[in-house]
Amino acid sequence: MKAKVILFLVVLCLFGCNSKQGKTQEDVEELMCCCPQATIYLQPYGNYTKQEATKLVPILQEHFNYWIEGHWTFKVLEPKSLPKEGFVAKKNKYKAISFLRDESKDIEKYGMIIGLTHNDICADLHNQKDYGIIGLSYLGKRMSIVSDKRVRNKKQFWKPILHEFIHAFFSKHHCEKGDPTCFMVDYKGKGNIARQNKLCKYCSRI
Repeated sequence: MKAKVILFLVVLCLFGCNSKQGKTQEDVEELMCCCPQATIYLQPYGNYTKQEATKLVPILQEHFNYWIEGHWTFKVLEPKSLPKEGFVAKKNKYKAISFLRDESKDIEKYGMIIGLTHNDICADLHNQKDYGIIGLSYLGKRMSIVSDKRVRNKKQFWKPILHEFIHAFFSKHHCEKGDPTCFMVDYKGKGNIARQNKLCKYCSRI
């Protein structure tokens, strides 16, 4: 009997996450208690403008709502200067961790921050120093930085943002099956973003 009640509550929660139609404000608030939710703050850096970040909001809203069960809202912060201490002059890149350190100063205030930059970013990965990457997150710490420098089709920039959000919010690792069509596959510095069109059955368990 207890198992049936638990199953009923799970089904009710999933149904509630997908539809607010016909519900009172009290109903919606009650359902939101059992569904993932966050206000996601977009933090532009350098010459990534507030206007550009604002244009991203409806795109991110559409895809987050489609691919991730929950309630997601977006707000755009005022642009910040690039972290000078993270600049690698010889490679004209910024250490990704320097952005995350900057975000950590505001994380208690905002709760979930995704940094945006046009500049190339890097990290010490795959036995290489200052390896060029698209994004980096503190796993489960609700902080990310994403660069569109290596994204050829800027219209698909939402994909690495979704990828990093799942790392940062849900503590999910890269796709364990290495599915090249999965949003959570390791980009390895570039990756074929155009090919990625789903969360595979393993990575969709969030």
